[in-house]
Amino acid sequence: MPRVVDHDERRLQIAQVVDQLVYEQGVQAVTIREVASRVGYSTTVVSHYFSSKLEMLVFTHQVARRMAEGLIDEAVRTNRPLLETLEELLPTTEERWRNWHTWFAFWGMAPAEPDVTREWREGTSNAHHLFLRLIKSAQDAGQFPEAVDCVLAATRIQILVNGIASLVSQDRAGWPPERQKQTLRDLLQSVFPLH
Repeated sequence: MPRVVDHDERRLQIAQVVDQLVYEQGVQAVTIREVASRVGYSTTVVSHYFSSKLEMLVFTHQVARRMAEGLIDEAVRTNRPLLETLEELLPTTEERWRNWHTWFAFWGMAPAEPDVTREWREGTSNAHHLFLRLIKSAQDAGQFPEAVDCVLAATRIQILVNGIASLVSQDRAGWPPERQKQTLRDLLQSVFPLH
């Protein structure tokens, strides 16, 4: 009897290899041939799941994005403190750094590609909605000022988190986890006096 193939699992395995390649050598190193070699599948199998390098990169970006989205979803569901959740989004661990690295690599791709532009828009929109939910949850829990405009706050917090991560990407050694967290706390306190 033939073995049942889990197609979603294979796509995730391929995405992990793409993520590793981008981390080690940048987007230019990603080819169907190189990915197939690393994941241990033929190029035909990889091409069955992804028709192009761009499709692999878009999916890899989506996987990294969904991890962060899941973190925020979980924080809202469990009423985790706002600051703690925002700190977890920063590139303070190897796993979080890898996600940011993938996002930054993808953000540097040509916007002329409709799939790239669509993924950028979806990622930004989803992140904004998740930050909005996070802020509303924090307001309900008394952790965030009720008088603050949630939409504007979500945009500002998104800018703060993305900005800190971009500084880390330029000088990782100069931005250890505690500096990232302290900077986030200081900036949040200066913009939104937290309870």
